[in-house]
Amino acid sequence: MPHQMPDDFDVDVQFTRFFRRARVRTMGLLSSINPGLDYGSYLVLVAIHDAPDGIRASELAETFDVHKSTISRAVSSLERLGLVEREPDPEDGRAQLLTVPADAAVRLKDFRRDVHQWFAGLLEGWTAEERTTLARLVKRLNETPDPA
Repeated sequence: MPHQMPDDFDVDVQFTRFFRRARVRTMGLLSSINPGLDYGSYLVLVAIHDAPDGIRASELAETFDVHKSTISRAVSSLERLGLVEREPDPEDGRAQLLTVPADAAVRLKDFRRDVHQWFAGLLEGWTAEERTTLARLVKRLNETPDPA
């Protein structure tokens, strides 16, 4: 039996409003990483950066559930901007791993710190318990598989 939600349960609308707000904020600050960086490539850059030992383009395509050509265009753009490098994969000489050079990693870290400070500012009036609950529930939501 499907779960009934209250009539005023517009969580999708509220998430959409917040994500739009956060995206506008993010887009306004992307030039601190590189003036030529666009939002889609930024998301790919973060995924590459967060892969501790590098990541293959094919893995990125799977992660984002997009065609390899989409990732290829984003990676090419990131390479032109000096934000991504290719290294030989030590496990497969035919493959390459994508990594973020140290100078770009520093700019990305600074950028993420600024975004975190903005978000912390939004939650300034919240109690520690409310902030913890939000973090726990969003994590749970992200870990919940889609229903069949």
